Amino acid sequence: MTKFVSALALLGVVLFSTACTTMRDSMPFAEVVTMSKQGDAPSSIAGAMRSAKTTYALRGSDFGKLAKAGVSREVLDEIQQGFSDDVDLLVRYWVTGESLGRCGPCYPQQVDLAGLDSGAAPTQSPPPLQSPFGRPLGLPDWFRPQGFKPQSISIEQIRQMSKAGKSDEEIIATLRSTHLQEAFGSRGMLKLGTRLPAGLAGSRLADLEAEGMSDPVLDELQVSWLAAYVEFLRQRYLSLGKGSKP
Repeated sequence: MTKFVSALALLGVVLFSTACTTMRDSMPFAEVVTMSKQGDAPSSIAGAMRSAKTTYALRGSDFGKLAKAGVSREVLDEIQQGFSDDVDLLVRYWVTGESLGRCGPCYPQQVDLAGLDSGAAPTQSPPPLQSPFGRPLGLPDWFRPQGFKPQSISIEQIRQMSKAGKSDEEIIATLRSTHLQEAFGSRGMLKLGTRLPAGLAGSRLADLEAEGMSDPVLDELQVSWLAAYVEFLRQRYLSLGKGSKP
């Protein structure tokens, strides 16, 4: 009986692993750009991403580049919101000891927009599929855990620092030493069940780029948002009694 149960368990693992690796291919991010340039409705582009169950982990400066390439505000927001939704799932799995396994297309895809201005197609790849201490599996390689930060700062304060001509080094140092206040949108505490609004919308990042915020600061702003969001989610799931994770 024991051997039979063990065999069934092994079969289950094999079938699960096979399903994870064959269930789907990720939607190429180049299609998002192409559909935008050819004038497809934002709802159609968002629907295509959702149907393919593909999300993308973009750096902060990527949103301004995409806006210049013709990607609409609605699609920029959908990209960031889809990423936010997947991060919620990944943190919940991390806290409860579950995982999506080694299914690369199942995680937010890292995107490289180098050469977009010259017409080169974006490329993408799965995130690192290791489980280092202190971070959920499937987050992009630029994620940095937050750690304890006694002081907080708002996105608007960072915006004002940029407009005042503060150096990139000063702004980035400020972001790294403080906790970003807007981890999630204003509806977050009222709707804890599903789809917390992203505290930093894709269109807002594009607007900040248009106002003159530099790429390094935009990238750091995205890192700070993600760190604050992951920590909020970790505390949220721990407080719901769904397990513990350092």
